[in-house]
This record gives sequence, C-alpha cells and structure tokens, in this order.
Amino acid sequence: MRFTAMFRYSLRALSILADNYDSRPVSAREISKGEDISAAFLEQLLATLRQHGIINGVRGPGGGFRLSKPPGEILISQIVEAIEGPFMASSCLDGNCGRESGAACAKFGKCPVVPLLDHLQHDINGVLSSYRLSDVKRLLGG
Repeated sequence: MRFTAMFRYSLRALSILADNYDSRPVSAREISKGEDISAAFLEQLLATLRQHGIINGVRGPGGGFRLSKPPGEILISQIVEAIEGPFMASSCLDGNCGRESGAACAKFGKCPVVPLLDHLQHDINGVLSSYRLSDVKRLLGG
C-alpha cells in the first residue's frame, strides 16, 4: 500500500487550515504558494475534501477555506477515504479476488488467505482511525 501524492498534498493543505482553524479562512492561493502546490491540483484536492465534508468554503472578501470541525475531530482515515477511497487490503475480501469481470471467487468461503487479509484490513483501518489531523503538527514537534 502506498499513499498517493494527492493524499500527501491534502495533508499539507489541511495542516495550514488546521493552523488557522481558530482565526480565519485561508485562500487557495495562499495554500498554493505556501506549500508550492500547483493551483489546478490544489483546487481538485480542495473540491474533493469539500465534497466529503472535511472542509467548507467561505465566500466573499477574506474568504477561502476552513476545516468543517476542529483538527482533533478529523480522523486521518476520513482523509484517506476522501482522497484514496476506502482501504481494501485485497479485492478477495469482497469475493472478487481481483477478477476484472467481477465474478465471485469459487474459493472465497474456503480460502485460507481471506481471514488474514480481513484482520490486516481491520488493523490498518484501526491505525488510520487512531490518528487525527491535529497529530500531524504534534508529530512534527510543533
């Protein structure tokens, strides 16, 4: 499993919004310049985060974006799901075993690998849910 650049850049943008949570909305332009993220790429990320209810847009002079709730209430798992989609350890867990046709796997109920994959998925989702956006700054020593 590897997080995409979209996830990393989303965390960087959200960190700026977290730093300004109690003070003001932050414009996309300010985030773009401060984090050296292309404006077009950032707009795509912000739109996705807004669609998933992680951020809100603020219109008018002094407008921009702000977190929809305090940084300590936004789970990293929510950000991952918004940007990367739900974490699935393997397509075997939905019975497809990677089959492009979507046909069910004949060994699904008897496969010795499925229980391990199920545990891994549960554990990884648990770890992602144990971190919050507020942890980003804390882990940097800030």
